Amino acid sequence: MIRAVLFDCDGTLLSHKTNRVPDSARKALELLKRKGIRNILCTGRHRSELRHLHQLDGLDFDAYITVNGACTYDQSGILSACPIGKETAQIVYDYLSSHELPVQFFLDEDTFISCVNETVIRSQAGIHTPVPPIGDVSRILREPVYLMVPFGIREAEEMISFLKDVQVTRWNKHDAIDIVSVSAGKGVGVRAIMDAYGLTKEELMGFGDAMNDAGMIEAVGTAVVMGNGEESLKQMADYVTDDIDADGVLHALIRFGVLREEEL
Repeated sequence: MIRAVLFDCDGTLLSHKTNRVPDSARKALELLKRKGIRNILCTGRHRSELRHLHQLDGLDFDAYITVNGACTYDQSGILSACPIGKETAQIVYDYLSSHELPVQFFLDEDTFISCVNETVIRSQAGIHTPVPPIGDVSRILREPVYLMVPFGIREAEEMISFLKDVQVTRWNKHDAIDIVSVSAGKGVGVRAIMDAYGLTKEELMGFGDAMNDAGMIEAVGTAVVMGNGEESLKQMADYVTDDIDADGVLHALIRFGVLREEEL
C-alpha cells in the first residue's frame, strides 16, 4: 500500500508552459492528503526559492527534500543535511577571486550570486524565479553551502574540473549546472524520509521528469516519469505517464490504484 508520494517540482508539478500547477495535480494532492497519504516535495530548489514560489500556494506538503537531497526537513526540523565540503568551497572562492563567473550559492536560509549576466537573467526567467542578489562570496568559507549553481556550462567547465567530492547535474541544457556534495542526492533525502516516518521502499511512489530525479526514482517502490520527461530517466521508470499539462500526475495515481476515479 502506498503511504507517501514524492513529487519533483519543476516539470512534474509546476508547468513552465503555463507557469502553474495543473488543477488535476492540485486535486490529486488534496485527495492524497484526505486519505492519509503523505505528500513530499522532492526538488532541486532551495527553501528560500520555495518561499517565493507562489505557484505552489495552497499545496500542503508533509516534508521537503530540497537542493537535490542536500537538505531534507519537515515541521520538526532538519532530517538530513549534506553541505559541500570546506575544501571545495575554498577552491571555488579562490577561482572566483580571479574569474568573473556567475555562481549562485544556497546557504541555510538564503541565497546570493557572485555576479549577474544575461545568462543568469535568461535562466531565471525560464523557471519563473527572480534573479538572486549579488552577495559576499567569502560567506561560503564561513557558512554551510548546500548547492552551487554556475551559469554558462562552457564557462564553468574549468572551475568544475578542479572540484572533488561533488556531484554535477545539468538542469538547463545550455545555462546552468547544479553542484552538490557527493554525499547528497535525492535518494539520500528519500532515505531520510523513510527513517523519519517508518516507511518502506514499497510504500513510496515518486514522480519526476529530469535526471536529477534519478536518485528518487531508484529509491521508491513505484517510479513514475512524466511524459515530458527526459528519455534517459524514462528508461528507469516503472511507468511513463502523460505530459504534465495532460493530467499526467492524476492519471498515474489512478493507474496504480492510489486514487479512484469515483473519488474525484
